[in-house]
Amino acid sequence: MKERVMMVGLLLLTGMACSQPQMYEIRGTISGAEDGTPIELTGLSAEGEDSLLVTGSVTGGRFEMAVDGACEMACLSLPAVKRKIPVFFEPQIRSYRFDTDTIGRGRIKGGALQEIWNEYEARRFAFGRRRLAVEAAYRESGRQDNLFGKMHLRAVYADLEAAQEQFEDSLLMQNDNIVAATIVWLRSRELAAGHRIGEKVALLGPNALQTAPGRAVKRIADLEARTKIGNIAPDFTQQDPNGEPIRLYAIQAKVKILDFWASWCAPCRAETPNVRRIYEKYKDAGLEIISVSLDTKRENWIQTIISDRMTWLHTSDLQGWENAVAKLYGVRSVPTIFVLDEENRIIGQNLRGKELEEVVEQVLGE
Repeated sequence: MKERVMMVGLLLLTGMACSQPQMYEIRGTISGAEDGTPIELTGLSAEGEDSLLVTGSVTGGRFEMAVDGACEMACLSLPAVKRKIPVFFEPQIRSYRFDTDTIGRGRIKGGALQEIWNEYEARRFAFGRRRLAVEAAYRESGRQDNLFGKMHLRAVYADLEAAQEQFEDSLLMQNDNIVAATIVWLRSRELAAGHRIGEKVALLGPNALQTAPGRAVKRIADLEARTKIGNIAPDFTQQDPNGEPIRLYAIQAKVKILDFWASWCAPCRAETPNVRRIYEKYKDAGLEIISVSLDTKRENWIQTIISDRMTWLHTSDLQGWENAVAKLYGVRSVPTIFVLDEENRIIGQNLRGKELEEVVEQVLGE
């Protein structure tokens, strides 16, 4: 028997009441999924964060879910596909069907909005396969010490990346709707890490920006603009491991490194020896480091500070990704680094290794 899951008290993605709520149904088949495989349908809260709408599971390779209300969009998440698959709800379409094909990808059949997304996904998947082929050829050229071949394949790869971005930008400009906003939202961590989300949001039309994902990415872009190079870094106060308050503007230093990290972040900890070396070299010349941890467990935070010999200033509110300072600075991934001058002006972002030391040295000298 098919499992049917109903939701009570749906969080409306639009943030507005619906005059005539209706039921949307999603049915699907998942090749190779065991009975009991969990499925989730998530939406966006008013703050632009993921919110769980419905949970279900697979029975006999099939599932069925139902949502009451006027959702704009929700994302289907399941281990068999390992990614979020957006479902775009339209008033005239009551039933949506999801199927996995032989290569493990998933496709939802719905209305006109869903077809725009499906076209985007098909093109993105095709670009991905071409990139993998180029990467394999590049590795082979490396094994053969074929320098000319490697140079050629780098250029081919760059052209592929540019072509994909051009295709995406064209789609964003041609579709002033929730699909365009969702594309940017699903890429928001990647785009924010590369300081590119503002340029993508600028391509969205007014209707797209009024949707839940549109409002979410607009907030992220506004935060990015606040912390771009040349701006004064926002002030904050947060407690250190001893419960003492640390205020950014109260720290007297010619250069400040504001380092967002977490004990569970392998790339963060891999960079720690370099940060420690820079600190030891320049601390007496006017360098200070303030590490803001996105940990949730105090013992992990403290133990890592000790074991990794991080002998500079530390703060955290132990709220993970909800860390107040991380949200103030629009941090979407770790490690994230800001370099500030004596007046708290941002003079560098997301620098590591030699690049980080060069910025510090430009201000302090040796």
